[in-house]
Amino acid sequence: MGPNRMRIEQPYGYRFDQGLGPIEPKYKYFIACEGKRTEYVYFKGLMRAKSELGIDPLIDVIPIQHDSQTGSHPLSILDETQEVLYDSERYFPETDTVCIIVDRDAGSFFPTQYEEMVEQSASLGFRLIVSNPCIELWLLLHYTDLSNYDLQQIRENRKRGNRTYTEILLKDDHLQGSYNKHRIQFDRNFKPYVHRAIKNSKMHATALDQLKVNVGTNIGLLIGEMLKEPADQADTHSLSSCTHKC
Repeated sequence: MGPNRMRIEQPYGYRFDQGLGPIEPKYKYFIACEGKRTEYVYFKGLMRAKSELGIDPLIDVIPIQHDSQTGSHPLSILDETQEVLYDSERYFPETDTVCIIVDRDAGSFFPTQYEEMVEQSASLGFRLIVSNPCIELWLLLHYTDLSNYDLQQIRENRKRGNRTYTEILLKDDHLQGSYNKHRIQFDRNFKPYVHRAIKNSKMHATALDQLKVNVGTNIGLLIGEMLKEPADQADTHSLSSCTHKC
């Protein structure tokens, strides 16, 4: 195996017990993302607000960051995540969950590469987390169930100037004209609406075979699994029992 260009960083939600030092999390989620900022900032905010959101305090999220030399193609992220975890003493495949978080926009990868991504993730025991067309769809679901929008335009997600269609919807319709994907304001703009986003996401595609061509995301299923008392126990069971489809 070649030199790793990805690296495991400090956990987002490490807990400390006074006088005893850090408490080892019961459930660890390693996340590796195609993007370099948005998803990591979002999950860092999520872990910071664990108690407010009802996320199990013994859950932790550990980012696997990549540098400028890491390939941005989803299959490259998958390969390098496998390499960095292979060399890690912190990863226990029997108990830990590895999430590869990618966009399914038209320019990300071809349909055959998508199928390869699904198959490789399943064979490695990794969880593939997909947003079609992009992470901004998940952010948009914090505010709307999308019923007032044209899903075909969202799916195409064409650029207007230097912003995509979903970025424009998020910025102009819900964030008072301000959105920076590199510095999202989790506490102000997204934390109050996480449960709504989970509910809204279930109105659209969540299974991997559906996400190949349809607007939707399975991020909500992942976050719903982290909740101490998920609103829909059946959905949580469905996520844990359909690794190859969800």
